[in-house]
Amino acid sequence: MATHKMSIEVMMDTLRVYESTGKNLAQAAKSIGVPRQTFQHRLFTAQERFPEGIPEAAYNQQVWTYPRMVTMEAPGTRWIIGSDLHVWSGEPTLIYKAFVKVSKALKVDGIIMNGDVIDGARISRHPAVRGSKAPKIEVEIDTAKKWLRMLPNAKYKLWTMGNHDARVDNYVAANANEMDGYIMSLADHFKDWKFSYAFDINGTEVRHRFRGGIHAGWNNALHSGVNIITGHTHQLQITAMRDRNGSRWGVETGTLADPFGPQFEYAEGSPSRSQQGFAVVTFDGEGRMLPPELCEMVGGRPVFRGDHVF
Repeated sequence: MATHKMSIEVMMDTLRVYESTGKNLAQAAKSIGVPRQTFQHRLFTAQERFPEGIPEAAYNQQVWTYPRMVTMEAPGTRWIIGSDLHVWSGEPTLIYKAFVKVSKALKVDGIIMNGDVIDGARISRHPAVRGSKAPKIEVEIDTAKKWLRMLPNAKYKLWTMGNHDARVDNYVAANANEMDGYIMSLADHFKDWKFSYAFDINGTEVRHRFRGGIHAGWNNALHSGVNIITGHTHQLQITAMRDRNGSRWGVETGTLADPFGPQFEYAEGSPSRSQQGFAVVTFDGEGRMLPPELCEMVGGRPVFRGDHVF
C-alpha cells in the first residue's frame, strides 16, 4: 500500500512541536502521541522541505506560558518530592527541615517541588480574612528563595506549577498586563529551577493536581494509565493499582506546610485529611519506578524508613 504524501501543514506542525520542546525528540513525539521513530521520519522530511528552518506561518498558533509536559529519561536515579509548602514568612516547618535533611542524606539526583510553593493569599481571588497578617507576595518569594537555598545542589531541580503558584503571574496578567514584559514572572525569580505543568520522568508523571477527593491517588493512576505523583489534596498516601499490566502507583505527597498554619484559617480548624510529609522515589537502571517511600509526621516528629529524622 502506498503511503500518503506528508502535507505542508503536518511538516510545519512537526517543526513547531520540535522547536517548542527545545528540540527534544522523545518529548516532541510523546506530546502528539506518535512513536519516536515516526516523529523522527516526519522531522527528517520536514527539514528537507524547509532547510532554512521553521516557516513563519508555523508560529501562528499560541504557545503555552509554561511547558505542558517536559519528558526526561533518567534511569538509575533517586528523587525527593514535596508539595504544598504554601510559604508565608518566618522559619520553615519541621517537616520541611526533614525534607532538606533527607535529601542531603540520600544524595538525591533530583528534587521536585510539586506545586504551591507560594501561597499568594493577598493576591487571591478569594476574600481576605479580617485581621489577617498575610505577607506581601514579595515577602513570600524572598522567603521561598531562602528556604530553597537550604536544599542540596541536585542535578535536577524541578518545579511543577500549582494553582497557588499561578496566582503570581495571573495577578500581573489581570492588573498590569501592559507591563508584562517589565515585571518578572515567578520562574524569573527562580532561575535555577526548571518549571513545567508536568514532568515525565522515565514514564512516571509528576504534576501538581489531577483528580481530587479521598480516592485521588487511585483515580489518578486509573485515568492516567501510568505511575503518577501529585500534590494539591494535602493527602499523604500511596495507592497501588494492580492489573494484568502489573503494578502502577498513585502517590500523593501531602504538605510541607503546617495544616493549622495561618494560611489555612479559611478551613476553620475543621478535621481534614491533610498530612505533613513527602515522598522519595527510586528508578532502577532500566527506568522502572520501584515502590515509593513516604516520610510523615508521627507524634509531632518526622519519621522515615522506620526512624525519626530528628
